[in-house]
Amino acid sequence: MIEWNELHTDPRVRYAAKVTGCGVAACLLATVQLNGMSVPLNTALAAAVSPACGAAVLAGSAASYALTGLLQKQPALLCAVAVTAVLRWILGIQPGAKTAAMLAAGSTFISAVIFALAGLINGTGWIPWICGSILAGVLAWCIRQVMTRFGTGLPVRLHEADRLPFAACYVFCVAALCAVRLMRVGFGEMLAAFVTLTAAKRYRTGGGMICGTLSALALMLADTGTAGYAAMLPAAGFAAGCLAGHSAGMLYLVFQAIGAVGLILSRQSAEISGAWVGGLIGGLGFLILPASQLADRLLQWSDSGADLAALTEARMQFLSQSIAGVRGDAERIAGLMTAGETAADPAARVCETVCSRCRSRALCWESGDDEAARCFRRLAEEAPSAKLKAPFNCVQPDRVTAEFTKTKRQELTARTLTARLRESQKLLFSQMQITEALLSRAVQPPQKTYHRELTRFVSDALERCGIPVRAAAVSTGGNERMLIELYADRDAELDPELIADCLSEALQKPLSFCCAESAGDEQRLLLRTAGGYSVTTAAAQCAVHEDEPCGDCFDTFTDGDGAFYLAVSDGMGTGRRAALDAKIVLSDFRQLVQSGMECREAARMINALMMTRSGEERFATLDVAKICTETATVTLYKYGAGPTFIRHAGRITLFQAATDPIGILPDAEPFTTVMQLERGDMLCLLTDGLDEALFPYIRQAMTKGGDLQTMAHAVCAKATRSAKGDPKDDVTVLAATVSAAVSDA
Repeated sequence: MIEWNELHTDPRVRYAAKVTGCGVAACLLATVQLNGMSVPLNTALAAAVSPACGAAVLAGSAASYALTGLLQKQPALLCAVAVTAVLRWILGIQPGAKTAAMLAAGSTFISAVIFALAGLINGTGWIPWICGSILAGVLAWCIRQVMTRFGTGLPVRLHEADRLPFAACYVFCVAALCAVRLMRVGFGEMLAAFVTLTAAKRYRTGGGMICGTLSALALMLADTGTAGYAAMLPAAGFAAGCLAGHSAGMLYLVFQAIGAVGLILSRQSAEISGAWVGGLIGGLGFLILPASQLADRLLQWSDSGADLAALTEARMQFLSQSIAGVRGDAERIAGLMTAGETAADPAARVCETVCSRCRSRALCWESGDDEAARCFRRLAEEAPSAKLKAPFNCVQPDRVTAEFTKTKRQELTARTLTARLRESQKLLFSQMQITEALLSRAVQPPQKTYHRELTRFVSDALERCGIPVRAAAVSTGGNERMLIELYADRDAELDPELIADCLSEALQKPLSFCCAESAGDEQRLLLRTAGGYSVTTAAAQCAVHEDEPCGDCFDTFTDGDGAFYLAVSDGMGTGRRAALDAKIVLSDFRQLVQSGMECREAARMINALMMTRSGEERFATLDVAKICTETATVTLYKYGAGPTFIRHAGRITLFQAATDPIGILPDAEPFTTVMQLERGDMLCLLTDGLDEALFPYIRQAMTKGGDLQTMAHAVCAKATRSAKGDPKDDVTVLAATVSAAVSDA
């Protein structure tokens, strides 16, 4: 049995669907008359589509004219469609927007010339054909622009330049559908009401008023008899937009009430009554169908000129707080830096200090004998701890040896300080480079589409609920999932569940709380629509001594881009000191990643900070599994970390590599690998407290599956133990499974 996805992606099926759709559209457009006037809609359509689709438009137009008896009344329009299709085949014209416009206008004019030569057009009859040629060209350009945008895939992201073509196509589409009637109710009026209500709900007052105005223009273009009802559509759309935060039923009632006012104030006629009934039916469709969700899947407004000043300010403040610690460390290091001078030769220094004032200098240094110089060079080469012996005939031996000892100690101290200074400089420059990369990333063009109207809608909804948020932003990425960022003062009391419920009800989308982060005086909350994959975690730990904390730490968190992180750190040694090092590494890593840094950059910065903490050797491992909740792709980063087991497609793979922990070398490079996971796959991150002899048991436990927490405790309980029953090292087991999340409604 052939699946729908295979049919949907089959190019032959899609091509056949396009040709069939063009033929059906031509049948509907062929008989359309706007206020009693025939317009070259099919000519514009034939010019905008491919040659094969143009032939389908010609066939559909001819069939429609033949069946309705209009073939003799509208031969010129059919001729224009035929000329367009023939020219496309003969010349091989590519369906570009400008080319389509020229082809439609030229074909319409050529058809008029042909019938003028036949004596069927003369005098003032040329005026409608000239206007028709211009209209056909403009419509062909608009149709081609719209088709090009839809060719990139759904949802279509609209920009400023798309306003005119989409508006024109919408107006003529609604006007054409007004001619298709069920009893006395046109489908155009139904579509106008549905689109206006949807735009009001989705984009509030701006969307409701704009779509109401365009719908009114379409209805009056189709039939001026509906002007009384059509004139109220902009006001109805504006009023519905003002109530966008309320229920869909409230919007429907207000919209229909304003339409009824137009029905009452205008002259009663069958056209206006039919238009109002069509609005009733279209509004019912708005109530029954998930209008906002359909709008998001079809069209999205990409407002590049949105005012993001408040958001940018909040983000930069949040970012500056995140790197405040780095700046402070750099300033302290810079304060310790002093310009050191190159140490002089110890022999020359002692000679200058002692021998230059000695009365016997001439006997030792100016007699032509180099014995004194050789003896001084020997003393200079001796180790600082060696017992020095002055020259045999020296009159101040104790002073010479004491000065050599002092000089050697000063030289050793200077060398140590110089080495520390150079290391500090290297670390400082590394921190500065990381900070520059972070700031550069912050000002790069965003990979998301920000929605101004939705942002204002969310801000208004939060204000009505009394939630103190200073800045907000609503965006969608390539996965089309909505992300809401909320920034507030750190002392503001925010209830994530209350906020999620409030915005879910206002947006009519199920939202889930992702994470809450804080930096300095700022806090940020992230909410996201459901979808993709979810990660379930469980952990177990056991310490070497029951009276001391485990020297390992673990953490799980998410970032603002839909990634879930599993992180484990093992501090050097055991007990409180090891736990403190591991905790510092994980907390800094989480804060830097959630502020927007890449994993490598965050680890590089933490490595620099660990190396500048003190002169003591302090280090900790870092084991990270980054899981993309959209694609279920996992990326491993290992800095001296223990093994990681991954169960995928029934097979269990071990990932382990010899790398340096955080805080040992200035340039710490991780072992990295990427693996595609699926629903039901499992990960298990372990510290080195588990002996390799337990690996078969871990594989067996992961293969068996079952409760994740039970498995983690079982693996931890199997740790290698001493004769007293205590584990020989701290043990941490962090396990996770990947499952499909509930799709948003």
